[in-house]
Amino acid sequence: MCLLCSTPAWAEWRFVDGFTDPVNGFDTKAAASTAPNGTTLHLYRNPIGRVYALITLPEGAADIAPEGQVATLTPEGFDSKVIEARSEPGRVVEFANSTGRSLRDRLWHGEGTAPAFGTLHDLIEAPAVTASLTLSDGSDLQSTWTMEGAGTPIAQALGLTIEGAAAGQEWEDAASQAILAAMTTCQFPALDMACVQKVTTCSDKISKERDIDGFDSCVAAGD
Repeated sequence: MCLLCSTPAWAEWRFVDGFTDPVNGFDTKAAASTAPNGTTLHLYRNPIGRVYALITLPEGAADIAPEGQVATLTPEGFDSKVIEARSEPGRVVEFANSTGRSLRDRLWHGEGTAPAFGTLHDLIEAPAVTASLTLSDGSDLQSTWTMEGAGTPIAQALGLTIEGAAAGQEWEDAASQAILAAMTTCQFPALDMACVQKVTTCSDKISKERDIDGFDSCVAAGD
């Protein structure tokens, strides 16, 4: 039996600046999306840089089974990852953690600018990702998230360089240079406070919309 099976009716991905891991309690940044059936997927790093997926159940579903092969995660067009949870940590393998309402599994060791292969790489490249969870009452819960528009929130949350995403170190450097250039212009030949105010107002284009070209156009408007 499949409980609360979802049909495609996509929700947008979003960047979460302050997210608390429910397993170990650390604070971090995350990218998140909620499936049509209310199941939420978070992607984030732990304090030493490892990248995790956290699947949180909607209200009304039974708890996730506490141990065993409790889930599969399938990026569309790629191999599935079988997720095994254990209450005791493994000596070599890092198993998933089930809190009952949430399931956390490591996707990537976190070293480098972006994963070259593996589940996180496949998830970023896939058009959608599906999770199938085994619940404590013996039922299954299947949820699907679109990956359309996920690049920027994921890059921003994980600090990755993702093609086409307005985030990562290269983007951060370009954004900083754009603001610095605009502020420098406001100081010559003399400090122009109206110019400074305009740059400050236009900076929302970068901080909120992740749009450097839009920032430049906003600053130049009326010149």
